[in-house]
Amino acid sequence: MTGSSEQKTILITGGTSGLGLHLVRIFLSEGYHVVTTGRKAVFFPGYEKSFSFYRVDFSNLGMTAEVVKALCSEHEIDVLINNAGVLSPKEKVVTDDNLEYTFQVNFLAHLLLDILVLKNRKRKRPLKIVSVTSPVYRYASLQKANDTMTYSAAKAYSQSKLYLALMCGHLNSLFPQGNFRCFSFDPGIFGSGIYRMRGRFFSFLYRIASPFMRRPSKVAGRLAECILKDESLNGIIIDFRKRIRKLPVFPKEIEDHFRDDCQALVSGFIS
Repeated sequence: MTGSSEQKTILITGGTSGLGLHLVRIFLSEGYHVVTTGRKAVFFPGYEKSFSFYRVDFSNLGMTAEVVKALCSEHEIDVLINNAGVLSPKEKVVTDDNLEYTFQVNFLAHLLLDILVLKNRKRKRPLKIVSVTSPVYRYASLQKANDTMTYSAAKAYSQSKLYLALMCGHLNSLFPQGNFRCFSFDPGIFGSGIYRMRGRFFSFLYRIASPFMRRPSKVAGRLAECILKDESLNGIIIDFRKRIRKLPVFPKEIEDHFRDDCQALVSGFIS
């Protein structure tokens, strides 16, 4: 297992670009061993012994499970940031797992990853889990998992971010004695490359607006501050200005049914 017993390890999904890349740089400078996932490798000269990269495609649950299990055999995770994500494609895309693309990449693959990390912990040190959500979670509703009957890019994205915000409750129900804290971070609107699956016109408009948005480095700094300095954050959503946001509340029957559906979708990859 890499790293000394004193050095903390952080896992950042999607750490090869945008917000994730800035988070990697911050936590390397803070002395963490940084583990990150992504599609394309990145390198940090001078930090070779404190940085580990795992190539993975979250649109493939089998690959995701295999990589995470390998990762867990090498590292004991102290902090986990669910950051990887896409802006929903204009038209519906279905993964090889027969799931709607945004639902799987933004949410379900992270649920699978988090469960595997919690199941494969060895030293049982306290774990902090953070999910990067979005302001649009407030406009979504809890619906049937992987509902592909009607597709809207805006709806698919907002729902995936709502599901991330609700994931703390799901994990706590699965691991009631798990010795972990979990919260969501709403970064507001900021410039990033998340638009990569949209068309040329949308990408063009996004690039024009991006210089007027909050910088991802600033967002990364604020999130890192919350992780490093505030040990009380648990079961909440906190935004960029450190305001506590209420988690949406849904009827227990609907929420339980959604969790059961999600658990059924990932159960075959957990053992």
